Amino acid sequence: MSEDGDRIPWRPPKWVQPFQGLRVQQGEEAMFVGMLSGIPAPSVQWTWRGLPLEEGAKGKKTWYDEKTGRVCLVIEDLGPGDEGQYQCRADNPYGDSTCTITINAETVGKKKVVLPKGSCRMKLKACHIDSDDYADYASTIGL
Repeated sequence: MSEDGDRIPWRPPKWVQPFQGLRVQQGEEAMFVGMLSGIPAPSVQWTWRGLPLEEGAKGKKTWYDEKTGRVCLVIEDLGPGDEGQYQCRADNPYGDSTCTITINAETVGKKKVVLPKGSCRMKLKACHIDSDDYADYASTIGL
């Protein structure tokens, strides 16, 4: 950890490892894994097509380990009907950050799932700098 990191007792949520695109055959299980950081540990909320994703709804499972920061979405039997945007929003008192997985009919039909470039965005509540500027700054000091 950097010297600056030692003096900051808080950190807004940050996607250390965004969800990765993957190839999945129709009818197979698709697992998306990401990693979060933040102090205090963020809480996560999932939406699908703009609505809260109900746990276990239509073969979709999510879980989050606050200690490791690991966030998972599993879609069992991937296929038509699973299209749409899945968003995972991480919140703590110092900000929020959202990572998006997009599955559309074309990519489901071709048996692959594509994660769009730049799908993770951070929104800070505790700073007076734009999130893109903060991301650039944070990367220079190892945050």
